[in-house]
Amino acid sequence: MNLQSHITQLFQQQFGSPQVIAHAPGRVNLIGDHTDYNQGFVLPAAIDLGITMAVSKNGLRTCQLIAVDLNDSIQISLDESLKPVEKSWANYIIGVMAGLQAKGVVLEGFNAVFGGNIPVGSGLSSSAALECSTTYALAKLFSCKLNQDEVIRIAREAEHNFAGVKCGVMDQFASVMGSEGHAIQLDCRSLDYQYLPLSLGNAGLVLINTKVSHSLGDSQYNQRRKECEQGVAILQQAYPEVTSLRDVNLEMLETVKLPSVIYQRCRYVVEENLRVEKAAELLQAGQLKALGELMYQSHEGLSKLYQVSCDELDHLVTQASRLEAIWGSRMMGGGFGGCTINLIAQEYMEDTLSKLREFYMATFGIEPEIYPVKTANGARVLS
Repeated sequence: MNLQSHITQLFQQQFGSPQVIAHAPGRVNLIGDHTDYNQGFVLPAAIDLGITMAVSKNGLRTCQLIAVDLNDSIQISLDESLKPVEKSWANYIIGVMAGLQAKGVVLEGFNAVFGGNIPVGSGLSSSAALECSTTYALAKLFSCKLNQDEVIRIAREAEHNFAGVKCGVMDQFASVMGSEGHAIQLDCRSLDYQYLPLSLGNAGLVLINTKVSHSLGDSQYNQRRKECEQGVAILQQAYPEVTSLRDVNLEMLETVKLPSVIYQRCRYVVEENLRVEKAAELLQAGQLKALGELMYQSHEGLSKLYQVSCDELDHLVTQASRLEAIWGSRMMGGGFGGCTINLIAQEYMEDTLSKLREFYMATFGIEPEIYPVKTANGARVLS
């Protein structure tokens, strides 16, 4: 049973037939993590794992939300102002509701059932997929016409203001704007973008989930953003034209005295922006092994300079670098757990993944989850 049929069936068991069903994909990012909130460059793609939501009006002043995969539910009253709650997953939905209210949508009571096939905490942006599927579902349910930019903004503000994660724009942008068979080269300052054919030929993209999620996650994500802002403030004293790390080059970094940690954060971002631009050129030229080398360099920067990796992620990437069939590997997402993304030659795929699985289990006693992924289209109303 596919995901849409599964969610529809569960909704029918609880509430009868849904009025609207919407879906939003997760995303991978080939290269360019933690550059988006620094107004830099990213190279994501929507994938064939995502979240589907079914909704219908219920004629009440309450909203019943059911999270299938978490076996959890919550009831939200529309007679009270919308605010964050203790159930963190519900805040992504409540944040979208608040965003629609801010656009003048008069919310009515509704029932919602959602679930997906994105591993929780994997770095595949399940939160953005939930925000975007919710936005499409509720906008359709309450006859609110939104363009794609408005969907992205509402979803992103839900994450900022209700989930408390000061994310950049990449996750929501990729979930809404994804195109099957393509990656997106995105300028996170101007939001200019172009679709690049993701022609992997005799290679495939595989995610390996460490199945760990260290508690540092959200707090350290926000801390990294603060550290980058501190670097910008210092750099502005010598270079008034600098408004973000997007405006900084390596030569400028060397001419300004920065605290050691701030320097490391800034250096990673500046180097990563250069890697993203080079990666887009290599992807267009079909030079996949060279692209893979940039992925390894990206992980080194994330681990040593930006310090958002962890032992489990570092181990997977180190072992990958020793296997000839893996052309590139890096951690992906906010960090401190989740997945590595790997570019692997198809001919040796099965044997290579078997070795990686054995290496990881021998070291950590955890069997990693392995997901070959394909590109997919962006968020949409299904029915």
